[in-house]
Amino acid sequence: MATVMTQGWDLVAVAKQSLLNVLIEDAYNDNIFPHDANVSLFGMTFVGTFGTPTANLNPSQSSGTNSMASIEVPISGTITISGTSNTIPPNSTLVIVSNLQYVNITLEGTSAVRLYLDLSSPLAIFTVNIQPSQSWVAALNGMVQYYLQNLYQGGSYYLGTVNMEGVPAAVLPTGNVYFATQPNSSDADSNILALVANTSTGSAGSLVFTGGPVLLPGNQSAALYISNRCILNNMLLPVLVTQLNTTAGSFTVSGNSSTPYTVSLNTSVNLDGEYDPKLTSMNNYVNNSGQIQSDYGAVGYPVSAFSSLIWINVSGHIYLTPSLSGQTISFGVDAPSGSGSAELSAGGWVIVGALIIATFGTLGACVAAVVAIVVPIVVTQLKFNVSLSQVGANLGSATTSFNWPAASIAPLTSIALPGDLILYVDPQV
Repeated sequence: MATVMTQGWDLVAVAKQSLLNVLIEDAYNDNIFPHDANVSLFGMTFVGTFGTPTANLNPSQSSGTNSMASIEVPISGTITISGTSNTIPPNSTLVIVSNLQYVNITLEGTSAVRLYLDLSSPLAIFTVNIQPSQSWVAALNGMVQYYLQNLYQGGSYYLGTVNMEGVPAAVLPTGNVYFATQPNSSDADSNILALVANTSTGSAGSLVFTGGPVLLPGNQSAALYISNRCILNNMLLPVLVTQLNTTAGSFTVSGNSSTPYTVSLNTSVNLDGEYDPKLTSMNNYVNNSGQIQSDYGAVGYPVSAFSSLIWINVSGHIYLTPSLSGQTISFGVDAPSGSGSAELSAGGWVIVGALIIATFGTLGACVAAVVAIVVPIVVTQLKFNVSLSQVGANLGSATTSFNWPAASIAPLTSIALPGDLILYVDPQV
């Protein structure tokens, strides 16, 4: 059975703590976080140096799945109080615990998103750890907090900024955006930060880190999950509606946060082609082989004048398989299958038998002929040139592929479709 990983959310982005720390070190080297401080306050002066910060997605103040995180920063220097200079001992650290925040910004004229640890929050906890403890630690703690909250970059330490230009709209975090951290883990490679967003199912989802498939395999550092509902409802359904010249009401979309979604035809749809084919059923879902599968049924009428007496039932399957070539994601259509059988009304064979034999030679040849025509018509009519680009909006037409817009900063390494679509990425320093 296809696997639901997003648990009610349309978008889940996950990254390991070890990856965040690699990126934080690079940000520190680019002076996004201060290296030095020179602060005077209430007759006291702190002149010091901050080392490379490291993130902890499960600080001791947090409990369970939540949006709290911390950074730990080596600190050195001196604090002068009433003319007396006090040296901060080696191995001293500053620990800041606060909530993760997410904002939309405009970066050089384009849309971007920014993730940061909110150092300016009144609920943020600043703690300077010095051993053995000194009488001036509280004063130093207050000066450091004042500097980082008020004097340096407005009190926000950005963990990352991503240019979102060209990204499909439906995979952008909108509305309610939440962060969750994997509880009860101290291993940086096992500790995961998740951003969850877009609950178009009508209610907020959940996120379970324990049990079931892991969100990030050991050889992956970051991934983006696009929900099964989003793929079928926002990508596949608009193609079906357009190519079949029908409405979304011709299909029923079903599923929930734990059951994979399906898109099923609930009425008959006339197709243009020989033998007056009609699509009578279609069920679209993600199968156990990592494909979008369409099981369809159709009918064809070898002698239209006697359509109420004899008709051919046709059934088959269509498979869409995702693939990655370079930084382009595409869904290839496998050769469709199809078979059929004759259906006769009472007395139907007596009335049209001679005409069938005269035209096709045998009833089996009649069935084969109708199947050979109707199956390609079903596929041609649907066209199935669908792509990830249609996740962005309910487009009326489709392209055949989607070029990953973040290839320069977070190239794709692989993709998978166990139920939800998983894009594994490798963020670059």
